[in-house]
Amino acid sequence: MKKIALAASAFALIAALLLPVDGAAPAKVTDLLDAKQLATEAKAKAVKLGESMADEDAFKRALEFKTIATDAGVIACLAQALVEHEQGEASGIAAASLRDAALTLSKAKQLDDAKTGLAAVEAALAGKKTGAASDYPWNKLINMHRMMEEMEYREGRLRRTLRRPRTLERDSSHATVLTVLALAMEADTHEVKDEKNLPKWKTWSQDYRSNVAKLGLAMKANKAEEASKYFEASNKVCADCHAQFRD
Repeated sequence: MKKIALAASAFALIAALLLPVDGAAPAKVTDLLDAKQLATEAKAKAVKLGESMADEDAFKRALEFKTIATDAGVIACLAQALVEHEQGEASGIAAASLRDAALTLSKAKQLDDAKTGLAAVEAALAGKKTGAASDYPWNKLINMHRMMEEMEYREGRLRRTLRRPRTLERDSSHATVLTVLALAMEADTHEVKDEKNLPKWKTWSQDYRSNVAKLGLAMKANKAEEASKYFEASNKVCADCHAQFRD
């Protein structure tokens, strides 16, 4: 019995060492992502959120189509990536505070509350810190359905760009966002109802992340043919995953 207990303890220790530290992404964000691009995308989403709150009608439409929850959730993912990025502080953004402000905003149901939340987002983007903790679980940053809607939108934009590859470097930002969302997707396994399928979810998430990260690099290097190859590979991963877990 003692040997069994020792073996179990050793196994638990090894498993703990193999897992990311509390709050960390499934992969090292500094190796995957450009901090400046993360910051730029977070600011762009804040502008879009402001447009959703221009008046009551705009806000009602945003609630109906859940665009505030989507956009705020994406900001939360971008912010957590900045928290963990070695050049994140150089962006001038209070990343942990931005994440918390975005998560609060994602739940707003009244226009006044949404405006208050957006003000907190903008303050964090300007560098105002609130004492927010650095660690945060990646599977709690964005709702899975909202994530998939954003992925579908970004993939549509990339498809148009790759058909007429004149703005590859600029539009590589879409691949950056997809790479960030792939980290959250790998961490959020609630769609996996059978534990034996967890390795498949992990593999597909990692394959998707690898392909969209390489897609972004190819676009920045203005390599259209290479970019198209990685885009098609990422789409195949999506199709295989959806066949198992959604269809």
